[in-house]
Amino acid sequence: MKYILNAFIAGLLVPTTVLSQEQETKFFLTTQPCAPVIQITDTIMNKYGEKPLHSGRGMQRSSSDSKEYWSSMMFFVNQDSGTWTLVSLYDDGTACLVANGGDFKPYSK
Repeated sequence: MKYILNAFIAGLLVPTTVLSQEQETKFFLTTQPCAPVIQITDTIMNKYGEKPLHSGRGMQRSSSDSKEYWSSMMFFVNQDSGTWTLVSLYDDGTACLVANGGDFKPYSK
């Protein structure tokens, strides 16, 4: 399966296109809740017991003007409960929830 993800800045619409083996196109609209970094990370770590597992750089594109916004990305995981959260961390001190879920399992071939 091929995945093409166009994520957009926090609070705006996030179109996501997924192409399956049959080349069926899906289009999703969503929002990203944002708050000060400390508020988001404290909630993730204290309420859900998730700890940082990976970090990297990520880009999200505004749906209103197609402007690119680069941020640090952190992937938090609670390896006991299986919950996980992906967060974008912006230089201005804002953090936005990109995605979260459950059933986390370490990758193995």
